Amino acid sequence: MEEELGQQPIKHPNAGENAIEQADTIFEQSYANNAKAINEVGGSLNKEFFDIMQEDVENGQAEFYEAVQSGDKGAKAKAMMKLNQKSSNVANFKETWKMIGESAVDNSLSKGMTSDDKFTLAYVTDTNNKPTVTEEGFVWENVEMPDGTVKNINQADMNNAMVLRDDKTSKELIDLSSQAAASGKEGQAFDFDRNIATVKKLIKPENLRSLMFDDTLNNNSSFIEEIREAFLQPESLKQMLGPMAGSIDGPLEEGESNWLDNISEADSKLIEDAITNPKNSFYNEEFSKEILADYFTRKSQMEHSKTQPQSEAEEDPYGGMSALDLVQKYSK
Repeated sequence: MEEELGQQPIKHPNAGENAIEQADTIFEQSYANNAKAINEVGGSLNKEFFDIMQEDVENGQAEFYEAVQSGDKGAKAKAMMKLNQKSSNVANFKETWKMIGESAVDNSLSKGMTSDDKFTLAYVTDTNNKPTVTEEGFVWENVEMPDGTVKNINQADMNNAMVLRDDKTSKELIDLSSQAAASGKEGQAFDFDRNIATVKKLIKPENLRSLMFDDTLNNNSSFIEEIREAFLQPESLKQMLGPMAGSIDGPLEEGESNWLDNISEADSKLIEDAITNPKNSFYNEEFSKEILADYFTRKSQMEHSKTQPQSEAEEDPYGGMSALDLVQKYSK
């Protein structure tokens, strides 16, 4: 069955350079086939999962029966609690497993998934990798991750790796832009403060990466793509980063007194990672949310300006080429 579906064994990337890129390649080449195989059986668990789960439940039932026979009410309650937890773990796992299968056909995964997220999903969906069962549910033990660290992958890790597109918030942001365009056509002023306050309420830790990396405004682009264009203008980038610019200790290149004087490809990757990766030591969630909210608000402001009567069009409140002006310039 596995061979017919084209599944390939998923192991950790080979040690050496470009391990992260290798993890991404593993995901692209293998996950789709693995997820497709799951979807073709409606998300049902395969025999390996069922056998492991059945053995664990039988052990729990034996523990409960023993407690009943002993008359120990405390042990009976504890054993029942464990059985209930096992049932909950299985139900949660089956729900995520079904979502994984559906992702093969509904394109619901976000482009904001990290290499760890991608590798985790590719690894757990590979039937060559056998889990064990603990109180946390299914666990894949001693897995070498893309960065070389070794960890146990549990159900919580699998659930967290399922970063989905936030289509609901995407629609709300598109609606805000449409409302801004309508108010501009009516000659109303754009209330930047009110708009950015509304956008901030839509940005949450769980949708941050989707809003950064996906085509949220349905304009064949994304926040991260347009911010990468801003890396071409060091002064604009400094303005965008604000106080954070001084907190990032980037490497100096030949002839530089400040690493931001000339934005190299390495500098760009460092900044992007600091803005988007929670594991980065320079990452500040509130700062990232602030940049993102500002970005989407200026997108609405652009739509407002497009429909305003030319004589009433608002002047750029920042003047010159700020980072977000640059975003506007490169908007698709």
